[in-house]
Amino acid sequence: MGSLYSVMDFELYPSITLRPRSFNALVAPSELFIQALNRNLDLQRFKVLYVTGNYSRVLTHLSRRFTELEIRRGFTVFQLMAILEQARHSLILIEHDPMLYEDAVEMTEYVSQAMRQTAQEAAVLLYATGMDPYFEQMVQNADRAWYFDEEPREKPRIMSRTHPRLQSSQRTLEAFS
Repeated sequence: MGSLYSVMDFELYPSITLRPRSFNALVAPSELFIQALNRNLDLQRFKVLYVTGNYSRVLTHLSRRFTELEIRRGFTVFQLMAILEQARHSLILIEHDPMLYEDAVEMTEYVSQAMRQTAQEAAVLLYATGMDPYFEQMVQNADRAWYFDEEPREKPRIMSRTHPRLQSSQRTLEAFS
């Protein structure tokens, strides 16, 4: 399961850096995650696996410039675990799908352990738009976790205003001698 780029960190966002051979978790609005992926030119240098469940909020918004992005869907917990076992990538992004665990609650610990095992050879990121009991249980085995509860803010606009000129009725203070 070796990787050519296993010694480099993956910076997704200024405050989100994934270390090689680590299991990471991120809760953030989908816009933040999409922007982080689309603005990150370095991701093109790596072999990236994107794993999603039954539905993805992210895939349709990703830039088409990802030449090394492999996409796999796990429609069941067992398919997700098989995908993780077969993965041979530098970076593995897993979009959390709580529907996978509704009929298999007892499997969350096994999936979390599979992610941890996969992270021995790759940087693994489990991503969700919000917390749920399944995600909370899986994150307990993560090396690092980030939680953002707001959308990314627009960059502040710098506006220059000239101060209004003193009106003739205004006076400056005079110095006392």
